[in-house]
Amino acid sequence: MTASRRGAGCTGTLEISRAGGPMEWIALASTVVGGAIATASAGLLDHRRWRRERGDQHTEQRRTLYVSYLTALAGARHSCRVAVRDRDLDAQQRRHAVWEAFEACTALRYEVSICAPRNIVKPADDAFRRLRDLRDVVADGFTRDSDPYVAGRLHYDQAYQALRDAMRHDLGADA
Repeated sequence: MTASRRGAGCTGTLEISRAGGPMEWIALASTVVGGAIATASAGLLDHRRWRRERGDQHTEQRRTLYVSYLTALAGARHSCRVAVRDRDLDAQQRRHAVWEAFEACTALRYEVSICAPRNIVKPADDAFRRLRDLRDVVADGFTRDSDPYVAGRLHYDQAYQALRDAMRHDLGADA
């Protein structure tokens, strides 16, 4: 398309092109590429945020499970301590008290074995078994000064500490 322009002392023609020049295509291409880079960057940042939040959520779930399991173990251990010191309990009451307190640990033990990493499952099972051994010693009527009770208490305390250390390491609490 050609447009004529006439004026005082001015003669010439002004050319207007519908196709546009190479400068217009470069600007358009730069805009498209810039938009694609911005969209890709936003998507990558969202994905990273999602993974970080998912990891934080997973850590919080493990922390909750670990606290529940340690609390159940500590509660059962406390019941053993009370039962072994209470001279007024007969054998049946003592046995019932320690077995009942120990039951809370069983379901959580299975949950730990399914949800926790292997480096936690082994010490969790060991602490459970040592507490079970201590429970049996108390249920069998041994006193708090007896060798089986003292040895059982020591073995359980060591296993419980190893479990706590493994859990702290897994949660990054030692970093």
